[in-house]
Amino acid sequence: MACPLESHNSELLVAYAAGELEMEAAHALERHLEECPACSALAAGQAAVWKALDAWQAPAISPDFDARLYRRVRTEAPATWWRRLWRPLRPMPLFKVLPLAAAACMLLIVSVLLERPANIEPVAPRAETVRVDQVERTLDDLELLNQFDVASHTDSAHPNTM
Repeated sequence: MACPLESHNSELLVAYAAGELEMEAAHALERHLEECPACSALAAGQAAVWKALDAWQAPAISPDFDARLYRRVRTEAPATWWRRLWRPLRPMPLFKVLPLAAAACMLLIVSVLLERPANIEPVAPRAETVRVDQVERTLDDLELLNQFDVASHTDSAHPNTM
């Protein structure tokens, strides 16, 4: 059997001391405890803890416990919403919160400064290259459109022609 302490499986020793292991696993662990003094010391300590817990008796409750508890509940003033909101923050002293808030503010400022774009140089406009054959085709198209426009004006001026 591999040593439970070396394999970081100390829960096996705790389960053995609590009597929760199956019979086969308990016998294998007992054989290992005979050979390994560290495991046997831990198992003996756990067994002592379980025996002490079994021997412990809770103190008896006083007969007027319920009456005192109910009287205290009645006398306590109901907490306002502000006190209920403030209650979790009350144990935290201000001298512990202040450095935390300052660090958060510094992180926020640094992140804003890092996200700010640096001086960006303007991009120079690039000149578009114009091909001569495109210009010629465009001029030809414009001339053709002008001819259609002149023809449509002459047709509308003389409605009886046709």
